Amino acid sequence: LEPHHGKEVDEPDEIEEGHRTSGRHHGEASDKPDEKEERHRKCASHGENCWMSRCCENPEHTCFMKNGMWAGCRHECTPGVQKSDPIEVQKPWTCYIVPMHGEVLPQPGMEQVQELRPLPGENRHEKVPAEFNEYPTLFCFLIIRSKTYELSLVREQNLLGAGIFQCEGWSVLSDVKAEIALGVETKILGNLSTEAGRNTHFANTDIFARAFDMLRAEGEMMKRDFVVKVDPDAVFMPFVLKREILTRTTTTLAPNLYFQNCRFQNKLWMFGAVEVLSKAALKSYFEGRDETCKKKLDYGQLGEDTFLSRCLDLLGVESVQDFDLLADGYCDEAPGACNTDQVAYHPFKDRDSWAACFHSASNAQRWERVVGLKK
Repeated sequence: LEPHHGKEVDEPDEIEEGHRTSGRHHGEASDKPDEKEERHRKCASHGENCWMSRCCENPEHTCFMKNGMWAGCRHECTPGVQKSDPIEVQKPWTCYIVPMHGEVLPQPGMEQVQELRPLPGENRHEKVPAEFNEYPTLFCFLIIRSKTYELSLVREQNLLGAGIFQCEGWSVLSDVKAEIALGVETKILGNLSTEAGRNTHFANTDIFARAFDMLRAEGEMMKRDFVVKVDPDAVFMPFVLKREILTRTTTTLAPNLYFQNCRFQNKLWMFGAVEVLSKAALKSYFEGRDETCKKKLDYGQLGEDTFLSRCLDLLGVESVQDFDLLADGYCDEAPGACNTDQVAYHPFKDRDSWAACFHSASNAQRWERVVGLKK
């Protein structure tokens, strides 16, 4: 769910059937799935996860297992780290064969290991590297309408272990409960309907106020150093954000700040594609929102990002300008090839273009730049 600055909202897309998570080893499978299953199976193309469909679009490819989270379609697979993978997910491949049906199998001559298949409800994401469980830790969330393209985007991000799923804490909120992956569901926020607000914004401030209240009550959000709200159609790179926070802030002792990420129409803005504020800033928001901001600002007519930033300004929270946070088509800086080493690229409203941008952004990163500040 996102405010659109100067743009009309897209018509809701149809939700795509199932999840793209698997592929097959071609030339096998004697026991056929039933017709309904076969009709809805979408085989994975190169660069997609083939764990659940267990088949590959290219008949010359085999679905090879990386780990319990990921399998990919390739001509061949050598066990170990693959340098062609995005740098932040360069983990060893087992290179076991994922057949259309049955257990995964080692290639001829490889030794069998145990517990190869992901179990229902298992968290199949790569662990965040240990050094990133240090300051600044992130709690990241997004809000989706479950009957639109936003659900398929979040499913793709979950499969890749990308975006908010790389943060130390995360949450996906929606109008009604929706399945993201096996054992992973959205949390119900309720009604997400909006009305037209002032200057082409959507008056969605109350939706995000309810979201912040809900997440505060759950407790996890306030355990992290920074809170990040992300639009579902934004390609978000948490590792780059950590670098930017370390670069732009002078203290790790509870800084009270938020980031302005866009210069638009000769004004500084916090555009809603990625909103970054410290835990202290969020505490200020909770303390002053109802008694100060709602009384002095047009709560019912502003987009949530505009209300939030103006509210923080009223409450004396420091604003930090960082235009490396966002490449946004709505902010006079289109994301282009997604290779400019920025925190977020926006918008990408179908999962193929989203995944292409993610892989481009991942390959553009330099690990040394991310961790170099700690040396």
